[in-house]
Amino acid sequence: MLPLILLVLCALIEAFPNPDTSEALSSSSNASLLWGPYRPNLYIGIRPRIPSSLLMGLMWSNADNPSDISKNLRHTCEQDEGMAAYGWTAYDVRKGGVQIVNDTGNKIDLFAQFAKLPNDELSSKWGLRVKGIPRANARDLQKTTLIFYLGSENSTNSRIECLEGHKTNPSNSDVVCNGTMVGSHNFKLQIPDHRVDSDSRQRTSVKSLTVPADTIWQAKSIFTDLLKGSSSHDGMVLDDPGDGNLHFVQKIFEGGFEFDILFSPDPVSEAMTSVSLTEGIQDALSTFSERFQSVYSPQAPFEDEQYIKFSQSLLSNLMGGIGYFYGTSKVDISSAPEYAETDQDFWEKAASAQSRAVVEEQGPYQLFSAVPSRPFFPRGFLWDEGFHLQAILDWDMDLALEIVSSWFDLMDKNGWIAREQILGLEARSKVPSEFQTQYPHYANPPTLFLVVQAFVARLSRELPFSGAPSRYLSDPAAAKTFLKTIYPKMKRHYEWFCRTQAGNLKNYQLPGSDFSKGYRWRGRTPQHLFTSGLDDYPRAQPPHPEELHVDALCWVGLMTVSLRKISAFLGEKDDQAMFSEHETGVVRSIEGIHWSESDQAYCDTTVVDGNRVEKICHRGYISLFPFLVGLIGPDHSHLEAVLDLIRNPEELWSPYGLRSLSLKDKYYGKDENYWRSPVWININYMVMQRLLEFAQQPGPYQQKVREIYTDLRLNLVNTVFNSWKETGFAWEQYNPETGKGQRTQHFTGWTSLILVNTPGIRKAGKKLGESSAESSIVNLLSGVKLYAADQTTFTLCGGKFPTHVLPRWVRSTMGMVVTVHGFEGV
Repeated sequence: MLPLILLVLCALIEAFPNPDTSEALSSSSNASLLWGPYRPNLYIGIRPRIPSSLLMGLMWSNADNPSDISKNLRHTCEQDEGMAAYGWTAYDVRKGGVQIVNDTGNKIDLFAQFAKLPNDELSSKWGLRVKGIPRANARDLQKTTLIFYLGSENSTNSRIECLEGHKTNPSNSDVVCNGTMVGSHNFKLQIPDHRVDSDSRQRTSVKSLTVPADTIWQAKSIFTDLLKGSSSHDGMVLDDPGDGNLHFVQKIFEGGFEFDILFSPDPVSEAMTSVSLTEGIQDALSTFSERFQSVYSPQAPFEDEQYIKFSQSLLSNLMGGIGYFYGTSKVDISSAPEYAETDQDFWEKAASAQSRAVVEEQGPYQLFSAVPSRPFFPRGFLWDEGFHLQAILDWDMDLALEIVSSWFDLMDKNGWIAREQILGLEARSKVPSEFQTQYPHYANPPTLFLVVQAFVARLSRELPFSGAPSRYLSDPAAAKTFLKTIYPKMKRHYEWFCRTQAGNLKNYQLPGSDFSKGYRWRGRTPQHLFTSGLDDYPRAQPPHPEELHVDALCWVGLMTVSLRKISAFLGEKDDQAMFSEHETGVVRSIEGIHWSESDQAYCDTTVVDGNRVEKICHRGYISLFPFLVGLIGPDHSHLEAVLDLIRNPEELWSPYGLRSLSLKDKYYGKDENYWRSPVWININYMVMQRLLEFAQQPGPYQQKVREIYTDLRLNLVNTVFNSWKETGFAWEQYNPETGKGQRTQHFTGWTSLILVNTPGIRKAGKKLGESSAESSIVNLLSGVKLYAADQTTFTLCGGKFPTHVLPRWVRSTMGMVVTVHGFEGV
């Protein structure tokens, strides 16, 4: 039996949280998230989360033939650039990690080790170690050139001076840059000379210049222009250090190499050094490994080292894709009446209105966000982000909520958030001009609600948490303040969505019916419905202004459930009652409007012959939505039909995951075939999440659910793993016939969800914590921080105890250092 003293101590901590702990975590969060590789479109790009500030990046090329340097120069992540693989093998946003680039074209393997160390509560110092190892097919002492650049986007305060040590001391080839950031904060950046003797095979050149501040991001083209105009014949720009707002530090090495880039804010108690960088890298890697074992403890049959390496890669590259974006957004402000889409040929009239769009550059805005794919989609996507944060929330709750806040800060006064955040010139450079303008009547699946709902579940101790120490778990007052800030914005977005995506229900009101909820996505054409997120998934043909989309209704249902739970947590009883009523209306419409008895599926609907309602049933992901968002329960009368659709190999089931469209559908695999057959991990994740929930709840289909979950879990993990093992990358989607990854490469956004919510099911079939003894332990350990340590003692609430006081099922995951609400022990 767990000693009573533990429960008493923890109750006291819960009742009287330590304000110093909360403040310390808040300050630590500010400093630890300030700097990072927040230019995910680059292989190696560093910047702070400060508008119009410093931009840094690294470029490289084989230099055996100087005339080929520009052609082979690497800078931005590209899908077809001769890379065997690239990405982070271990990375935590707050500490750093290691990225490896296997550049077959340039016959070099690069290792980039990045680490941050705290300086004070508002800033951090950091270092980047770059190591190069020629590949096996490289010639002896092949030449490689690397170009590190440092620039300031601030047009009014951008003084930076870079000097080389050998100008005053021939034995010193250190490069030192001193400058001023936004807010008059000084800094020092140093690139030490790593030569061990005078015969070391490397050369260094520094070029300082002044360019328009809004062109700093085009450093590659600026450098190649300099190279073309250089009188040097060895592939180096002429040495010309000094003042400027853009500085290139170029090195040419023969054979392997290693050098450091060290950044220190001024004032600093102790400058960043190569020694402290080494210590920081070691700490980042060990902390990452320990926390990974805690948060994503491998479970059978995936305990093998190769699966652990795979999972760590997915998580690291998801977080390595987090970026900071700043700039204006192009928005159509015309408010054209055609955008209501109420006429029979509404898509043609809407297209005509778009050709007359009044485009305004709004902002500038800033966004902190993960990206779906560094080479192809290096920007913020609204419906992707909620999926990204499902994994990040488990790892670092406060980081996830920082990103959620950043997204909701982009909301306009009406409640609209642009579905794509293409902020600034650098982001636009990756997007065709016809897709850059955002339209304020376009919605997108509101997946951020999933994240806030999951946060409340952890606050309420419905779900455990073993990630990084959290300010919000250590201080309930801070958590409530966050919710009270975000909740009105969520309500406003909900109201905007319901208003702008409302459907026309007049032909759906049959005698005795009372349907108050029905929605359709705006932005529909005969070929696409991009706003739904399921681009080319088959819908009614031709489009009709009175059609209704079951997925749109279900997303509204998800929002109502989230808002009901948040309002209950905040004690907003009137709102809680209102959202309960809305939820009832959504469920009534799902069953009364969208269920097809003849098809045994949930379907879209349309109106034909003037006023006759017709079900449009393209069985597939759309048919699963009431199940996906939790609007049908484990004993629902239609659950068996949903499970049959999932498990039928002639419909959605494949050996590699669930197909997006039924194999029997006439559109299966046709035309673009984007959402018309491929396996997508985000929807499969939602299915897995619901199956796992139902597998642990009593119900008439529990055994069937358990069997489907077990088989689907194996199929999905092995599909993504095998493709990663073969190609070195996670992919946007997977072929349902072969399991091969396809479309966008290095898609470590929602594909990373494969490491979330895939535990095995306990043989006894009981839900974790179902017994009273287990329940008390689960509640106690919710919000506990776990680190690997010895297996004989643990520290809880300031006291040290033997692990034998814990039940065996807890001991199997313990043997750890435990921190509860900021109290840590060894």
